[in-house]
Formats: sequence, C-alpha cells, structure tokens
Amino acid sequence: MKLDKFRLCLQRQSLEWAFLQPSPASTIAGHSVQAAIAPSTWVKLRSLPTTYCSDEALLLCQQSEQQWLAWVPDYGEITLEREEFEL
Repeated sequence: MKLDKFRLCLQRQSLEWAFLQPSPASTIAGHSVQAAIAPSTWVKLRSLPTTYCSDEALLLCQQSEQQWLAWVPDYGEITLEREEFEL
C-alpha cells in the first residue's frame, strides 16, 4: 500500500516537472513561436562578460520586461538584456 502511494507521488511529481520545463520552439500557422523564458532556464550567451567564463547562463529572475538576473559559471551574477542571450 505504501509503495503504491509512493509510486503515485513520483508520477505526479514527474508530471509537474514536465509542465514546468519550457517547451522547444514550434511553428503555428507558419509563424515561429519561441519557448517561454522562465527562471531556472539555461540560456546561451551571445557575448561573454569575460574570456574565462562559461558561454551559458542560468536565469534567476526577471527584473523588467527586457532584463533578467542570471548566474554565469566562473563569473557570478549578471544582469542580461533580452537580446544578449538565446534559448
């Protein structure tokens, strides 16, 4: 009985995680639709803050319509404009 409850809990949790993950870009009626940008999403940087840091950043939170607070490995926290990164 306890094992069945645990199994159901795991299934529910995996479904919740599936809904939280951004979906890949898709096409609707010939128009490209980008995946939603959300916190905890890894993005590719278009230009690096320093030569020695990673080329990816983890989005932490949205600061304004076009700005995100992000964490870049080997650099730290940075504020990024929307055009400075891509999914």
